[in-house]
Amino acid sequence: MADSRLHFEPFFTWVNRGRILYSPGSRAEIAFELRQLGASRPLVMTDMGLVNAGVSDQILQKLEISDLEIAGLYDAVTQDARIENINEAARFYRDTRADSLIAVGGGSVLDTAKAVNILVGSGLDDFKPLADQAALWEDASPLSPHIAVPTTAGTGCEVTNVIVVLDSESRAKLSVTHPFCNADLSILDPELTIKLPSKITAFTGIDALTHAIEGITSTGAQPISDALGLQAIRMISRALPRVVLEPEDIEARGDMMIAATMAGMCFCNSMLGATHATAHALGALYGIPHGLANAIMLPFVMEFNIEEASERYSMIAHALGVPMDGPCSRIKAQSAVDAVRKLKTEIGLKETLKDFHVPGDPEKLSDLVELAAGDSQISYNPRMMDESDIMNLFLKAL
Repeated sequence: MADSRLHFEPFFTWVNRGRILYSPGSRAEIAFELRQLGASRPLVMTDMGLVNAGVSDQILQKLEISDLEIAGLYDAVTQDARIENINEAARFYRDTRADSLIAVGGGSVLDTAKAVNILVGSGLDDFKPLADQAALWEDASPLSPHIAVPTTAGTGCEVTNVIVVLDSESRAKLSVTHPFCNADLSILDPELTIKLPSKITAFTGIDALTHAIEGITSTGAQPISDALGLQAIRMISRALPRVVLEPEDIEARGDMMIAATMAGMCFCNSMLGATHATAHALGALYGIPHGLANAIMLPFVMEFNIEEASERYSMIAHALGVPMDGPCSRIKAQSAVDAVRKLKTEIGLKETLKDFHVPGDPEKLSDLVELAAGDSQISYNPRMMDESDIMNLFLKAL
């Protein structure tokens, strides 16, 4: 591959904080690690699905046999990190006199925990003014000890310094950044993902793939994020079909967790693109789970971008395992799109926007298009988009 010909901006920064602990069964280390962070009274944050599946119990049991005092269990996190949910959880944190957070769950739980930590640290009661600021870097300081225990292999939220929150009143997803919001420690224990339904395993896996692909093709791409993103793609393309077909394959589960974290490190430094901009809008207005919205939109965005990023899509095709014979980079780039579509079929993701009652009437799509056009990630797409381009993407995805 002719990587040396790829263009990079003459200046970039790299942000990466927090430790990562990986091993099957690594949840056994959680009490020790929390003590090392100076905490003694953690609040465990999760959702009812994980409580009912017994996943959160696997964390609570390790804490109960330690010398830590559990401040409480907040299990009311809903789909998406909603501002009203964040405010409620922050009140619960204060009322229980917690001194630290353990977030156990997927992206909604992990992002809610990050927002709660910021809100508690700021001394405020409402996250909305913070969300409206978007970038919370001025006068930012370290927050209370915080451990993330992801239970899906998709979002990479455990290592990103960005939070996507849902403002239910304006029906918009807002991206908020803070230099210290991501976890001090991420515990990657693939045993915690075994009970994940195959459908969720599939679309969270495509979420991770989307992070890597958009991170590599973003206008903010740079060599370090490329290295992480390409390796994440290699691992996902091999492991994702295995975990969907064989949920108890711990080796493949582990590869997916590592790849999702690497993809998170990739995109939080290079940013994303139009797939995420459109997916955020679809989640806000039609309630489509984020990973599934990404899965629907990704191939159409990739095809749109080929004329501006054919060399980069050629790299991605190679990482996806496509033979790279032939001189034409555009043909190689199209093979990356074909490989993504093949992978989606292999893991059973056949949904279109019609399945979620997204209308085919352009007039009825105007609010959706406007929301996507205003998303923070659209400006990082490798090919410029106007509202008519976004409209065509949605129409193609029906």
